[in-house]
Amino acid sequence: MRRIILVTIAAAAILGLTSCDPADTTTARSTNAAVPAVTGSAPAAAPAPAGDGDKLKDVEITNCTVDATLHWPSAELKITNHSGKASNYMIQVEFLDQSGMRVAEGLAVTNGLAPGQASIQNAQGTAQAKDKVSCKVVDVTRYASP
Repeated sequence: MRRIILVTIAAAAILGLTSCDPADTTTARSTNAAVPAVTGSAPAAAPAPAGDGDKLKDVEITNCTVDATLHWPSAELKITNHSGKASNYMIQVEFLDQSGMRVAEGLAVTNGLAPGQASIQNAQGTAQAKDKVSCKVVDVTRYASP
């Protein structure tokens, strides 16, 4: 049920982003102060179904932080389209505390990413993290752009 809700929210986000410029590959980073976080030893991605594992290689966590004011965790993701077609992406990230307990989850989406093109996106958690967190990609959905 939770997965259905996440997919529904993500689909709504994707539909809302279709008016954005899909060619935008800006790599500017936020300059707001953040509490340092660790990426830990958690694997970068969950196992993929047979034949679709290459999409996991398209996503790299480049930064994992906790906002100093709101204490919300955030993962900066570099998404690189290694497929042969322009693609849309939806990435689910979970944020884990030092004991490995999930404290939040977030989504990142990008549309119309051309083959070989990269995009920097953020997955934002909306629950407070009291301490350092690790970020883990738990699902990547990639499909050809229309």
